[in-house]
Formats: sequence, C-alpha cells, structure tokens
Amino acid sequence: MPVTGLSGIAWLGGDRYVAAMDNSRHVLLFRLTLSQTGKPLAVAGLRAVRLSQRHDFEDVAACPAAVAEALERERHGGTNRTVRRDERVVLLCEEDTPAVRAFSLTDGRMVGAVALPDNLLSRRPNRGLESLAVEPDGRFVWTANEEPLPADGPPTAVAAPGIVRLTRLPLPQAGTPAGAILQLAYPVDPPHGFLRVFAGQPLSGLVALVTLGGGRLLALERSGAPGLPPFASRIYAVDVAGAQDISQVDGDLLGRSAARLEKRLLWGDALGVNLEGLCLGPWLADGDRALVAVADNGGLGTPNQLVGLALETPAVPLRPGLVAAVAALVAIALVVGRLTST
Repeated sequence: MPVTGLSGIAWLGGDRYVAAMDNSRHVLLFRLTLSQTGKPLAVAGLRAVRLSQRHDFEDVAACPAAVAEALERERHGGTNRTVRRDERVVLLCEEDTPAVRAFSLTDGRMVGAVALPDNLLSRRPNRGLESLAVEPDGRFVWTANEEPLPADGPPTAVAAPGIVRLTRLPLPQAGTPAGAILQLAYPVDPPHGFLRVFAGQPLSGLVALVTLGGGRLLALERSGAPGLPPFASRIYAVDVAGAQDISQVDGDLLGRSAARLEKRLLWGDALGVNLEGLCLGPWLADGDRALVAVADNGGLGTPNQLVGLALETPAVPLRPGLVAAVAALVAIALVVGRLTST
C-alpha cells in the first residue's frame, strides 16, 4: 500500500508515533529514532491500520483511555462492549463530514465521536477541521477550521488575514462533569510572498495544534502559493488565558479585531515541503522537548518527510502574562525519513 498524504502526527510514547493519512481509511504506526538534539535519524516498524470508515482525515491525537471508554458507552447506550484498558485509541478529525471521531488501533473500529458545535459544520470545502490536540489532563480537545467559515469572513488572501475558530471541546469521562465549549478568534497570517510561476490563488491556514497545558498552545500555520517558494510554515505561541469567548458570535469575525487572540512567532521558514502535522515528542538530553512535524506530499510521488525541531523552555521566568513565557523554539533539522510504502 502506498503511503501518501500524511497530514497529521501524534506521539504515543517512547519511540512510537501515529500519522493520519488524508482521503483514506488508514493511519500509519511507526517507530522514530531521534538524536539527542531531536534530529530524526531513522524510521522503522511501519504498519498501516485499516479503519472502519474512510474520510479526509487531517490530524490525529492519542485518546485517553477513560475518554475512549466513555465515548463507546455513549455510542452504544452503555449496553455494548467497552474499550479495554490496554487498547490504544486515537482521535481523528476529518473535514469532509466534518467530525472528530475515535478509532481503535487494535481492530480499526469506530469507538465514538465528539460532539461539534453547529457552526463548525458550515466549513468551506477542503478547509474544515485540520488540527487536533488533547490537553494533558484529558478533559478537552482543541481543534480549528483551517480557513474562515463562510459566515465568519472571506478566505485568507494576499495582504488580508483570515479569522478561524480555535475551538476547545469537552471530552466525556465517567464521573467528571463536562466542561463548556470554548471558541476563540485566531488570526491566520496572509500567504507568504512568492514569485508567480503558474496560475492559481495562494492560500493560508491553521493546520496543526500542540497543547502545552494551562491554556498554552503552539499553532502551525501553512501557506501555499502558485510559485516559488511553494510553501511556507510558521509556528506561533498562544496563551488563551483571558481571551474572549466567541462561541455565541454568529459571524463577521474579521470585523471584531478586539476579540482576536494575540500570538507570538517562534519559528518560520520555507522548507519547500508542505508541513501539515506537528506534535510534542520526548524530552531531549539537554532538557529541551522534541517537536516532530510531518509533510504532506499531496499524492505527487515525492518523498514523505519528517522534520525535527526542539522546544526550549526559558531558563529564567519571564514576566507573567507574556506569551514569550510559553517557550522558545530553536533549531530545525531538515529532512528525515522517506515513508513511501508499507
């Protein structure tokens, strides 16, 4: 089976990872060896898991065992089988329905689904739910539409930012009250500057999220252009503390500048690859935290690629309230493995 369209990645612990394959019914399990500085060295143990449903899967996150059990009980009215404690389950977001669904990595069955607010169902074609990240305490999952919803404003364009709904969804757990849905106005940068080579419109969107806990997030933006460079990527730090909830706002987010989240650029580059997925990895020898990104080859036959980065925590605490206190992103290791077949 050809491995193509890797659009999301999640760390499963140790050297184990899972990647989402868009427009398919598969996820890819593999082991990744990192250097002491976070540079990807080797990929091994590739295995595809066939899921019970086919969708345009865009991102993946490990699902806490208690959440998986609660989701399956909800789906079957509490009467059917429950997820075993040793059974690994992942959450996948897809943008064709759209939905956030849970699937077992043991047999590929759908375990359940996370309820979405109605406004996220009105996405632009192929610009829906692109990112997914579970909070460390397992109570919430973050997601976002890649580009603005039709009611929220025009698509991101040259010299014009787009506003997407950064959404926090409560995850069910037995005996734990469900939290409330939270939506925040996240401003996506306009497409990068480029030298036009062929016809077409540039695009820019929010494609991946990483949670650091306590309302702190990393946001990966990706822009594409009909020219050179074809792609550019940016990673921002975001702290949602005190941000304005827009879940009850019907639309026109572009005109609500006061509600926009603040963000701080940590890293940006045009690597010539379409970075679409990002996840935290293990702690490194120097105390930094590994970040692993995955590039979508778009089914063009070019190599699938992993990119390694390191997340450095400041040694000296900064003033409270500064987004800079989230982290500083340093060092990128270019190309890694070629995941071309299983």
